[in-house]
Amino acid sequence: MFVGRGYRRGIALTSHATIGQRVRAERKRQGIPVRELARRLGVSPSFLSQFELGQSQAAVSTLFAIATELDLSLDDLLGRTGRSGVSDEAGRPDDLRLPVEKYLAFQSGVRWKNLADVPLDHHLQFLLTEYEPGADSAPEGSPQTHRGDDYGYVLEGRLTIEVNGARHVLGSGESIHLAGAVPHRLRNESADLVKAIWFIAD
Repeated sequence: MFVGRGYRRGIALTSHATIGQRVRAERKRQGIPVRELARRLGVSPSFLSQFELGQSQAAVSTLFAIATELDLSLDDLLGRTGRSGVSDEAGRPDDLRLPVEKYLAFQSGVRWKNLADVPLDHHLQFLLTEYEPGADSAPEGSPQTHRGDDYGYVLEGRLTIEVNGARHVLGSGESIHLAGAVPHRLRNESADLVKAIWFIAD
């Protein structure tokens, strides 16, 4: 896993190998053959097998597609367990604790950093997303779709977003809301790092 600058003190939100194991278990539970799920995802059976075995990484768009096809939330896929409702050693209620830095890095140059341990029944991901120069959430011509809605706010840089083929460029201080079911693609076409706050409400 690639660990970018500023993430060395964090711990992994999860690993691609662990996600692959969850996908394999759920696929088998639903009785879906590897070839059939690969066909639905538009990937090769060999890639899917390698991903399930932790031998390759999935792109952001593929991760969302897997969640959609298996009817899983991102929480299910990432294995987030939520808050326990107990106090920590300092006596602070669990819901007042500062979140532990957690991240998931993709080979495409995209990084997700978990900003809060949101209760599971809220069905919400609260993320800091970072895009290295040239980073892309999906291959050209294969935009991502997923359950729920996206709410994004750009902190730094300029983020290019394609929604249903229409191109939008968001600068610092600008925001967007879009339905996850609408094909979209996020990328950094600039020479500078892009940082954005992202909510995914499932």
